[in-house]
Amino acid sequence: MQHLNPIIVDGLGFSWPNGGTVFEGLSATFTRGTTGLIGPNGSGKSTLLRLIAGELAPVRGAIHVDSPPAYLAQDLVRDTHRSVAELMGISATMAALHRVLGNTTEDLERDMETIGDDWDLEERSAALLNGYLQGQVTPEFLARTVATLSGGETMAVGLAGIELRRAGIMLLDEPTNNLDRSARHRLYDMVQRYAGTMVVSTHDKTLLRLLDSLAELRPVNVRALKAEKFDLVRFGDWDSRAEALGHESESAARRLSDARSKLAIENRQRREAETKIARRSKQGKKAAESMPKILANALRNKAEVSAAKNRGIMKSHEDDAAAELAAARDAVPVDLRIAINLPDTRVPAGRSIVEIPVAEIFRGVVFEDAQPMDADALLEIRGPERIGLAGANGVGKSTLLGQLEDGAKVPTGFLRQRLDDEGSEGWAGLHDGMSMLENLRLAAPGLEPGNLREKLAAFHFRGGRVDEPVSQLSGGERFRVALAMILLADPAPQLLLLDEPTNNLDMATVEQLLSALESFGGAMVVASHDEEFLAALATDRVWDMQRRVTSPDA
Repeated sequence: MQHLNPIIVDGLGFSWPNGGTVFEGLSATFTRGTTGLIGPNGSGKSTLLRLIAGELAPVRGAIHVDSPPAYLAQDLVRDTHRSVAELMGISATMAALHRVLGNTTEDLERDMETIGDDWDLEERSAALLNGYLQGQVTPEFLARTVATLSGGETMAVGLAGIELRRAGIMLLDEPTNNLDRSARHRLYDMVQRYAGTMVVSTHDKTLLRLLDSLAELRPVNVRALKAEKFDLVRFGDWDSRAEALGHESESAARRLSDARSKLAIENRQRREAETKIARRSKQGKKAAESMPKILANALRNKAEVSAAKNRGIMKSHEDDAAAELAAARDAVPVDLRIAINLPDTRVPAGRSIVEIPVAEIFRGVVFEDAQPMDADALLEIRGPERIGLAGANGVGKSTLLGQLEDGAKVPTGFLRQRLDDEGSEGWAGLHDGMSMLENLRLAAPGLEPGNLREKLAAFHFRGGRVDEPVSQLSGGERFRVALAMILLADPAPQLLLLDEPTNNLDMATVEQLLSALESFGGAMVVASHDEEFLAALATDRVWDMQRRVTSPDA
């Protein structure tokens, strides 16, 4: 029997073997419809999806699901040896189909049971893959391994496999990562058509706007730079969340203002009371001169007891007001924008930054204003231009960025991700075994340690934290270190190349990136499928790369 809430999380507790606690007593229900799971990097979004999917077991509490979920992990690129068919979850059925249709089966009953009603599986798989990959799929594509695919192609294969399962519960972890514009819109269409229960962990604002409701893993201490405990806060759709956050911000600001006023009043009343006590004491001493000593001592003792009592009451009121102010401050999120001064990055208008003959572009064809650039033209950047680099996965955007780096006439900073030996994504140039300070010293060897610490403080790393190994940092913190190494490098970069910079970043970290780039005065080329990010950067023009046709049959 199907429940009203197909997913129920009841008193969930989960800790990693090393003792790190992720959830304590978390309870939530997910109804039919689409829910966006949001929150900062490291808040446990992926862990929660893995727990619901059954990949991890709770330490305490329970999770109920109506039916086996179809789960899309965000780290599909790690499985480099798996074939496309295996990644889609259809390899066993495809093998059985080939045996039956090729008359090579040794166990017809078992193969027929494996096939079930999926006699058209190959055709449906190809149709779904072509929908995500713009008709690139050939019969041989299902046999290719993940190692031969781009990150976007791998995610598209995973999404096609999820759709094939037609599951009543879908769990998607950062499904738009690496997807090009066409594949993203294919995903958006699928989400809008889906009639079951879907939970999507994503930072893609376009996708979030399409979902029925939002669930946010929010730090209990909103001012903590490195939060350790999170609560699940529920909202309606994207617009209702924005409205609720606006009300929360206004309420927190009003509460802070009221708390400051109350503490100021208590402080003033205490000072006024102390003045009155001192005046009365002076008057009492003068009056005591004409009294019998025993009466004067009794009156003095009574006055001192009364004064002590009043001081205690006033101190209690003042302490309460101070506590209210501290609580009000804790309810106001810390401003994590990155405000830095980068005067040495500025380049004058008209200065030649890079020139590459179009004929020398290794892959793809560059279009500008919907027209292909002539083979005898120059691909050039002059002055502090901001250029968006668009195009489908695999057309050569990253390759072109590398050519721009090689041909640049000015110091260049290149922000790009890489896969480590274990298949995890990280930032190129970042050394995990070294501290933040040591990493920045590599980029700016001429700066004194004190100056390096001062500059890291602008990226919200202060005190002893700058000596922590990069390997112990969260994803968002590692990104800030990588960004600091590029923007604070010596010599200062005057051409900035960004290759899908928002992949795997939460919304707060994307805002940090945008705030840091506000003061960058050089030229910039950004390859990104994140349309909202490009709009926020206010690019001056767009280079659109398309595949080069090498033969009439291609």
